[in-house]
Amino acid sequence: MTDREQVIDMITGAWKTRVIGEGARLGLFDRLADGAHVADDLAGELGVNADGLMRLLRGLATLGLVLHEPGGRFSLAPLGVCLRRDAPDSLNGMAGHWADRLWNSFGGIGESIRTGEASAPSGPEHFVEQQADPVRSDIFNRAMAEGSLRVGRSLARHYDFAGCKVLMDVGGGYGALLVGPLEAHDHLRGVVFDLPVLADAASAYLREQGAGDRARYLGGSFFESVPAVADCLMLKFILHDWNDETSLRILTHCREAMGEGGRVLIVERIVPETVSPADQDVIRGDLTMLTIGGKERTEAEYRALLADVGLAITAIVPLDAGYSAIEARRT
Repeated sequence: MTDREQVIDMITGAWKTRVIGEGARLGLFDRLADGAHVADDLAGELGVNADGLMRLLRGLATLGLVLHEPGGRFSLAPLGVCLRRDAPDSLNGMAGHWADRLWNSFGGIGESIRTGEASAPSGPEHFVEQQADPVRSDIFNRAMAEGSLRVGRSLARHYDFAGCKVLMDVGGGYGALLVGPLEAHDHLRGVVFDLPVLADAASAYLREQGAGDRARYLGGSFFESVPAVADCLMLKFILHDWNDETSLRILTHCREAMGEGGRVLIVERIVPETVSPADQDVIRGDLTMLTIGGKERTEAEYRALLADVGLAITAIVPLDAGYSAIEARRT
């Protein structure tokens, strides 16, 4: 691919997000898992236009996610298996999240660049409204759980939990971050702390993952307080959602919940002081957060933020996929 072709691919890349997201929303990757289907038949089952669906399926075929077979039949390609809802390392939720909430967020990025303020719906009230909507809530929380499951297992491999007894996933949604550490360490117990409305869905998810008997759910809001029930508080992709003022409020409540020997683990991607094309993931995240009033931070920014609430970084543990576990304790 020439330099010009690479830039064209960047400019036009948005179509892939929407096409994959629509395929996930319609459940195509699940329906095609049992063999080839005729596009017209699928359209009848889904209640959509036959020509429109066939054209969507052709688009997915050019991406290598489905196979276009003679006679207008389509089947699931190996590359598309991870987009099934029941795939062990599913990306179905992520596809829906990017084609919906994040797609809409990026529509206002120009305004955020001009003003420095959120241009998309944001703030504590927005999260409460989102979680109260069963469809939007499930898309969001499945997307978060898919990533958290993988990150939690990486955390279990790389971080030493020997001195911990109870882990609390603060703002943890379905609690997927707990699964890896609980699988790897029999001595650990887990607590998920998030809005009360997620209790049933989170408990069901933890049972599905085999962690239901070692983890429990507590309802509440970290904007108001954090329960003092764990010696290790974990926050994955929490602080990057918020500006410094709101992050300090969350961290203050976490510090109040920590015992003298307690610790907080902040799982985020850290922005390097100088970026390059290798840092696309964290910078993509930073631009996403710009539209909702949050930000990705450098190590120096995390040190300053934590110091303001009487916490100090005691370790930074590299994890898979560019994530880091930032361990902090009371000063």
